[in-house]
This record gives sequence, C-alpha cells and structure tokens, in this order.
Amino acid sequence: MNSPDIVSTRILTVPNVISSARLSLVPIFVWAALTGRNTLAFILLAVVGSTDWVDGYVARRTGQVSVLGKLLDPVADRVAIVAVLSVFAFQQVIPWSLAVIILSRDLLVAVVFAIVESRGVPRIEVNFVGKTATALIYTGTAFAAAGRIMSPSDEQVVRMIAVAMLAAGAALYWISVAMYAAAIRKKLVT
Repeated sequence: MNSPDIVSTRILTVPNVISSARLSLVPIFVWAALTGRNTLAFILLAVVGSTDWVDGYVARRTGQVSVLGKLLDPVADRVAIVAVLSVFAFQQVIPWSLAVIILSRDLLVAVVFAIVESRGVPRIEVNFVGKTATALIYTGTAFAAAGRIMSPSDEQVVRMIAVAMLAAGAALYWISVAMYAAAIRKKLVT
C-alpha cells in the first residue's frame, strides 16, 4: 500500500471508475425522477449518495489517490447535488429557498476556489464539516426520494425529515465556507 501522501497521475484507477460511474448515474436519476419512475429514482439516488465516500476510502486504502480523483470526486458530488436539488425543487418536493441556499454555497465555493487556485494557492482540502454537510444533504435528498414512493400520509412525515436534514446540511455547508475562508487566508499569508 502506498503512502496516503503520494498522489499519482494515473487516470484508470478503481476510485476514478467509481466516481465516473456515480457521475454517469446522475442524468439517469434526472430522467427517472422527471418521468415519474420514483422507485428507480430512489434507488439511483441511494447508489449515488452511498458511493460518495467509497471512492475516497478505496483511494486511500489502496494507495490510488490521483490528481484526477481529487478533481473528479468533488465534481461528481456537486453535479449530483445540483441535479437532485433542482429536480426536487422544480417538483416542489423540497422548498426552492432551501435549494437556493445550498446551491448558492456550491457556486460561491466553486468560483472562489477557481480564483484562488488560478493565483497559485494550493487546493484547499475538503474539511470534515463540509463532508458532514454533504452526507446530510445526500441523506436528506434520499428521504425526499423515499417519500415519493410512500403513502401520502407517510410522505408528509418523511418529507419533513428530509427538509430538516437538508436544512442542517445547509447550515453546515455555510459553516464550512467560513472554515475554507480561514484556510485560504492562512495560505495567502504564508
């Protein structure tokens, strides 16, 4: 097993295949959700969300951390979250306001990270708060998807749980922004 500090330039690795597969499931989820195939949409979302941590775990455990993987994993996360929240907000499964709060954070982080990296500042590592927020958002969207395949009375309860998890994820998302800002400031000073 390689040291976790070693980052390879290999493209074809097991973690990259997992991230690519996760990314390729997103348009199928969108199609399933928009065409009323709610059970399939739930299953796809469960796979996308549950494999979020798998690629990173496999990369670290097998010494297959790669430059592409460090880019592909967060891109797959962002694409999945944008697609799922947009579909569910459009279908009024979750409030638009909550989707906008979460998605605006993703947009802000993407723009700031691109600017900072273009100035030669090394990539900021994802922090635990950001990872926890992403897990809560995936779990909240899974609850929202599950509610769509339940009876109407159960759906209301599950939808409330989904919104609560998404709200907690949104709060942690924005807390992680403050933590990223502090990390960027520290790198700019040193």
